[in-house]
Amino acid sequence: MEGGLIVLAAALLLFLSPEVQGTAHLSFSNNTQVNITRDGCGVSKLCVDTPNNCDPSGSSPCLFVSMISSVPVAPNGVDLSVELSGESAGYIAVGLTANASEGTSMLFICAQNSSNNGSFFFRTMERNTTNTLTPTETRVNEIRGTVNGSMIKCEFTVPNLNASNTRSTATTFSLVLGKGSIDGSTLGAFNISRNSRPLDLTQPNSNVPPTAAPTTTAPISNITMPNNTTMPNNTTMPSNTTMPNNTTMPSNTTMPSNTTMPSNTTMPSNTTMPNNSGALQPHAVLLLLSVLALSVLLRV
Repeated sequence: MEGGLIVLAAALLLFLSPEVQGTAHLSFSNNTQVNITRDGCGVSKLCVDTPNNCDPSGSSPCLFVSMISSVPVAPNGVDLSVELSGESAGYIAVGLTANASEGTSMLFICAQNSSNNGSFFFRTMERNTTNTLTPTETRVNEIRGTVNGSMIKCEFTVPNLNASNTRSTATTFSLVLGKGSIDGSTLGAFNISRNSRPLDLTQPNSNVPPTAAPTTTAPISNITMPNNTTMPNNTTMPSNTTMPNNTTMPSNTTMPSNTTMPSNTTMPSNTTMPNNSGALQPHAVLLLLSVLALSVLLRV
């Protein structure tokens, strides 16, 4: 009788241990292959990482998570497919926070068991505002993972995910990425590496900054003016402007260099002509000779 009570007490203590939880809510996949890349980020899947735009399939350190959401169905929510990759001697984790003011997060942990040859294991926890982790039985399906040295990679699906407590469907969550240590079967503190703003999990580009449309500025050089063009007052002409026949130039017109003036062009008063004015130079020479000839005749 006494021995039976001791066994019962030991079983009760084991059940109440905060590090022990059932596994009925977890469903593992028969497929153990895990292949995580950046392919589709911002197009078919939402990606969050640190450092920014790091490559989970490369050789440099990269803590990376991607998510693909199904179409929302009220009141169930969405089925969320998750890829998680990073380096840790203990565990890596991604957290989803529906209400930033409350601060509690669903934490999905992919880890290696150092006391069992670094074998892969998976846990779901709840993280509160003081960063305390409490076991919780969030349902997760199709779990598969690999451990290679310190590299941990895992894929899993969270069914019926809903940020709302009502019958409506809400798909906006803040994401948190981080890692931690493991002492035996005890999870160490969760160290945050990346916090995101609230993101709509159904929109793969919800964390991609918009790109402004390019602006086009038309050049002002090399302008050809059509025939019978009338120029308004106070007109400034750019360089390399070709003036056609029958062009009327008003007063206060400034002509730049490299301007070609054809015949039948009417030049008013107050027109400033620079050097290199093309066809106007011969006329200017003839005008000067005419003035000199008239001056000589008047003296005679």
